[in-house]
Amino acid sequence: MKIVRDKKGEEKVFDQIKKYLAAKPRSDKGWHVSDLLYPRQTFWRKVKPLPTTDEQALYFSLGHGHHGILEAMLGPKKVDNRSDAGEFEKHGILFSPDMRFKEGPVEIETSRAMYIKADREDPAKVYEGYLKQLGSYNALMNMPNGKLLVLFLNAVKDGLEKWQKKPQLRLYKVAFEKPELKKITAWLLKRAKDLTAAVKKKKVDPLPLCPDWMCKGCGWFHQCKPWLVDKPRKHAQEKK
Repeated sequence: MKIVRDKKGEEKVFDQIKKYLAAKPRSDKGWHVSDLLYPRQTFWRKVKPLPTTDEQALYFSLGHGHHGILEAMLGPKKVDNRSDAGEFEKHGILFSPDMRFKEGPVEIETSRAMYIKADREDPAKVYEGYLKQLGSYNALMNMPNGKLLVLFLNAVKDGLEKWQKKPQLRLYKVAFEKPELKKITAWLLKRAKDLTAAVKKKKVDPLPLCPDWMCKGCGWFHQCKPWLVDKPRKHAQEKK
């Protein structure tokens, strides 16, 4: 038997993956909740789009795969090849919850973290980004209750050695007060207004920075110049 790596074949596989991801159903008639969570990234994607890298294509594929399997097992049947509950609009903002039940939306996230920090720390702080997305769905749906499901792909399990990592799952019930939902709605509307103005003027400065970890692999790092707002970020892409 002879086995050799097929690099040309790999290129074709990546081309097919990227073609599929580019055709994924999503309206471009307004801002999505996901656009508003990290507006600087959205700004650069609109003003100076970059081609999807091979690494990004694989990350997106893994994310879609895990989401799709869980949603197929836990939720109602999907239509139009979507891996979520469908696209909805409220106040001019588009949103696509992973699952939508009469009790409220469910947000599914996958994590490559080695440790499940929320087992020992405040989940509201650990999952701040995830909860912003879930809270946005709750606010736009005007529903106080929701759930956050986090799939850890390879995390250390209590009582085992570091090398004995296992897939794990955590499910959280989340309840928002009415004033919180109103505050989130106002935040979404303002963020959409600010992002629209920034893209129109092609000036990123007024928009808030993304979380610092996003700077490490950002293709717009040197154009965005986040260190003008947060000096330590100037070294974010330096090898340690």
